[in-house]
Amino acid sequence: MSMNKFMHPRNIYKTPPDFKQLAFKYQEFKNYVKLDLSGKPVFDFKNPEALRVLARTLLKEDFSLDVEIPKNKLVPTIPLRLNYILWIEDLLNYFQCNEGIKGIDIGTGASCIYPLLAVKKNNWRMLATETDDESIKFAQINIENNGLNTLISIVKPSGDHLLPDIDEDYDFCMCNPPFFASTQELHPSFKSRKLDRPRPKNAFVATVTEVVAKGGEVEFIEKLIEESLVLKTKIKLYTTMVGQKSDLPALKKKLREAKVFSFKETEFCQGNTTRWGLAWTYLEYDLRKVCDEAKLANKSPKKYSALLFNLPDQENNPENVSKVTDTILNMFKELKMTFENVTRNKKHPRYFVTAYSNTWANQRRKRREKLRVDDEPATEGFPNNNNDLQQKHEMGKRGLDDLLCESTKKKLRLSTESESSDCSTVFYKFMFAINCLEDKIVLELNNVDAESNRDYLHQILQYIKNNFVKSINALNS
Repeated sequence: MSMNKFMHPRNIYKTPPDFKQLAFKYQEFKNYVKLDLSGKPVFDFKNPEALRVLARTLLKEDFSLDVEIPKNKLVPTIPLRLNYILWIEDLLNYFQCNEGIKGIDIGTGASCIYPLLAVKKNNWRMLATETDDESIKFAQINIENNGLNTLISIVKPSGDHLLPDIDEDYDFCMCNPPFFASTQELHPSFKSRKLDRPRPKNAFVATVTEVVAKGGEVEFIEKLIEESLVLKTKIKLYTTMVGQKSDLPALKKKLREAKVFSFKETEFCQGNTTRWGLAWTYLEYDLRKVCDEAKLANKSPKKYSALLFNLPDQENNPENVSKVTDTILNMFKELKMTFENVTRNKKHPRYFVTAYSNTWANQRRKRREKLRVDDEPATEGFPNNNNDLQQKHEMGKRGLDDLLCESTKKKLRLSTESESSDCSTVFYKFMFAINCLEDKIVLELNNVDAESNRDYLHQILQYIKNNFVKSINALNS
């Protein structure tokens, strides 16, 4: 059963790549795609070289990354790697880490996949560790080929340590440990697998040293937990991927023994594969309160339909879809909102939008108030120099707030309202999409989760209705 519907909601691969279009665009990929009698593209997931080319193609198409993956090394599954990055984004958002983020990738491998994605997507600064000399060489080539030398550096840990010696604090560390304790466990018929469990559909593409380690992932992650006890809050957030669900109880027991402040687990679902994530911290943050975006997105919501708005005088064609999208995104920018594109379908653009304060309400009142404030002299309301001594004495007793004139207070209030969107706390999140229905272009707004205040959605839609015509005319002029 495909697990794509349980992917992180911001993962662009929830909508599977168009292999036919990719084959048309990339000759290297075209060599591994065939068309069946109905014209449907067929890709051989059992072919290791085909998987290598698929990974390279997706990185090029979706992230503009040119990545060399040597034939004798692990081929990263891009949707899975992206799921992990998105989860870390959610955790860091809970920590209110939004700028200058620094992370550590333990065992980065030849592809250096996690640092490349983290830097390209979020402009994070990454320190990558690797023990294999050949992998270090290829990872360095990939960093240089993509011009990311200033944001990604590679170190070889001393001794048998997993984490490097660090002088500065880091926001997080991540790890994709060797899952298996022996080469026997690599076989599909290994006893830990259920008899009715289907065999892997993808070819095995990795070296033994990349997926097998003494004691398997449990011993590996337990060692990471022990090292975290030494560094404690030098790293805000410790995370790791877990390959087998049966290993989670032992690892959570180890975390309790380590007396971490809190920990959290999650699932990474993609294709026919499920992996797990485990995070812990020594800071006073309760990670259990972090919303699991993937589960939230697939939770049976209250039956609220999306808010729809037929955009006036907009014929359904690609040029108008692009103009309409740009117009509304510019409106969101003016409201100090941020947004993220979560689909590659240009005919049906879809964005997750985040507001950090209510910047859309009472726009008319704010405009009138600002005009009135601008017209008033800044000194109005302050005491006259000719006041008698008694008045001066009384004024000396008054607080600073009373000394401020009404117009000055208004200016301060307006300034506070306009700057409040710079804070790091999320106020409201919603989904924005453009639909093309016959000859119409339709705007769609909906809550990201059922618990959000739906009144805000109606207010934002009203703001768009009030300003759309003026905004698109300004864009066209």
